Formats: sequence, C-alpha cells, structure tokens
Amino acid sequence: MPLIFILKVVYINLKYYNNKLRGEKMSIIKLINNEQAQKLIKDSKELLIIDVRKFSEFKKSRIVNSKNIPVDELEWELEELEDFKDKPILVYCKVGAKSSVACAMLEEEGFKKLYNLRGGILDYTGAIE
Repeated sequence: MPLIFILKVVYINLKYYNNKLRGEKMSIIKLINNEQAQKLIKDSKELLIIDVRKFSEFKKSRIVNSKNIPVDELEWELEELEDFKDKPILVYCKVGAKSSVACAMLEEEGFKKLYNLRGGILDYTGAIE
C-alpha cells in the first residue's frame, strides 16, 4: 500500500477525532443499509456508484452500473469525479471499511452528497453483475 495513502488515512482520522473533541460538525457522510442503498439506486437518476475494492474483486461481482476506483487510487481520480461534487455518490467495498476511508477522502475534497454502504457488497442483496 503506498505511503501517501497511509498518511492520508492517518490525517483523515486525526482530523475526525480533533473535530469530535472540539464538538464540531462531524461529517456529511451518510451510513446507509442495504434497503436504503437499493432505494437510493432506484430513485436517483444522477447517482454515481463507486466500488473501491481492487479490480480483481470488482470483476468477480459488483453492484450494477458501478465504477471501479480502488481506494488507494482515488486521490488520482478526483479530477474525473469533479462533475459529481454536488451529486449523490454511493461508495462501497467488501465490508464497509475501505469505503469509509474513501468517503472521508471525498468529503475532504468538497463532495457533498456521500453515502457509505454499511456491510459493503457482502450485505448487499440488490442487483449484482
């Protein structure tokens, strides 16, 4: 795992806990369950779905219409996502840990409508390809 990614994760965690200690607003990231994710996918025309797992995992199974951007490559793909800063983005991984990091990175870059799938693809029962 690249050192820059590890440092970014440490920075995000330190910022999160510092804000928590000062009583500041924690986050705009919404942690959603399987049913909420399926409703979001069904109801949102502008939704971007990002799978932050490795490509080898992504090609085996993925939520329909999702885009693969591995979490350790996300920082280099931000320019490509610029049009989605004010649009809903659903982020998922295998169980929800990497997607939490990815959501925090996106929030740090000014993305405003972030949804993290609790339990990741392992708990997801909607359409898979």
